[in-house]
Amino acid sequence: MELPAFRREGSNRHIKDCERASEQLKLEIHAMNNRERERATELASLHDMESTSHALDKEERKIESAFPGIIRGEPSLA
Repeated sequence: MELPAFRREGSNRHIKDCERASEQLKLEIHAMNNRERERATELASLHDMESTSHALDKEERKIESAFPGIIRGEPSLA
């Protein structure tokens, strides 16, 4: 049994609206995934910088203990 034309037309319009909404959601999800990837990359970069900073601080302490005042530019009394 076929639906009357006005109901079929409304149903088709509803289907098209749902398809558009679905496409919009897909685009939004894609954009969210891209932002998450960017954040993950930024966090990894910050972690690398922090690790490098800690390593440099450690080396600086070693040099300072071997040559007191050299890092701060103070002349050594030795």
